[in-house]
Amino acid sequence: MTVSEGLDPATHVPLTEQFVGPTGHPLLPGGFGRGMMAVAPWAPMVARGEGCWIIDEDDRRVLDMNNNFTANILGNAHPDVVQAISDAAADGCSFGMSHRYEIRHGERLLRRFPAMDQVRYVNSGTEATMLAIRVARAATGRDPIVVVRGSYHGWNDTVLSTGGPHAARGVPKSTLADTLVVPFDDVDALQRTVRQSDGRIAAIVLDLLPNRVGMVPPSDEFIDAAASLAYEFGAALIVDEVVSFRLHTGGLTTARSVPADMVALGKTIGGGLAAGAVVGKARWMRELDVFSSTGLEGGGTCSANPPTMAAGSVVLDLLDESEIARLARLGDRFRAGLATAFATYGWEPRGQGSLSRLYPLGLPDSAAVAESQRRLWWAAYERGIFVAKHGVAAISTPMTEELIDDAAAALSEAVAVVQKADQS
Repeated sequence: MTVSEGLDPATHVPLTEQFVGPTGHPLLPGGFGRGMMAVAPWAPMVARGEGCWIIDEDDRRVLDMNNNFTANILGNAHPDVVQAISDAAADGCSFGMSHRYEIRHGERLLRRFPAMDQVRYVNSGTEATMLAIRVARAATGRDPIVVVRGSYHGWNDTVLSTGGPHAARGVPKSTLADTLVVPFDDVDALQRTVRQSDGRIAAIVLDLLPNRVGMVPPSDEFIDAAASLAYEFGAALIVDEVVSFRLHTGGLTTARSVPADMVALGKTIGGGLAAGAVVGKARWMRELDVFSSTGLEGGGTCSANPPTMAAGSVVLDLLDESEIARLARLGDRFRAGLATAFATYGWEPRGQGSLSRLYPLGLPDSAAVAESQRRLWWAAYERGIFVAKHGVAAISTPMTEELIDDAAAALSEAVAVVQKADQS
């Protein structure tokens, strides 16, 4: 079965017509609940997950290299996670009171960040970056922040402009004016932007493996410049580790010895449930002290709920240094397995450790890149591999060398199909 004969969005009639119409799910805007799921006018629906596999509503068994956009590092329905959630939920899903699960999770998290003192939980990575920026603004009494073009820090107004004019629609002009965007890895532009603002910035926000530029890490020189400028002008250095935390026991912040003031976390720390957190130094985190007369509001009805904290603690216990190293070796093997075919057909397997980005080269603009990656999504899915529509492929702990080799072979076939379609 080829893409055009099987799962091409223009020709395939899904079996799950009770859920999926010709233009997606009509009760949802545009047919989809999340934009990153919209690979065409319609898309398959998942029925259940088992380890590193998903089974869709058409009863197709597919290798899950999406991992809910990198979050499910232990795979789907890990028995220890399921048990932890069940045990915690049996005593109540959420309370208007502190509980032991939050403290236990916090202890595990802060052991991974020895330079940090405290943690505040929220419900997503978006909320984590939003909270860290608000803390920085409150502590400094300043409004402007510096962000890097091509980084993604969630969908809150303050940071959406990193994605360009389209992403900034609906954001107040006053907010955009206080978000200073510098080119990726451009030390001169960073220094010029900060100094032209007379150092009146609240924070510099970094992503140490930004996805929108193709999972390319910034240079040591760029990170050093950001750290030096933040220190010189009394601004917060905020690192977004929502995605990259899985690459090291203390994320890339620790691996690269970045002197962060606050680190925003999400995805993997919730064990598959909605979670976010800011870990930070006491100087900054004291802004959240509820007993201070100037303490910031920092609510969240379901933040740090027992099932999420219990599930996340399982991840932090199982994802130790040796397991992260094993996943990194699988990632290297995966990218090596793609290298020849990808080079032949004008693609590049980028990334680091257990995270990869399948990236087309030589295309004229971001729209062409997105369309090529969308076609790859279908070609990959038809061959039993589920990646993200922007080409991100993540490895989970149930995966083996054999599965990784099979995935590389299937994706090598898929890029050939995409290339032929481009030439026809």
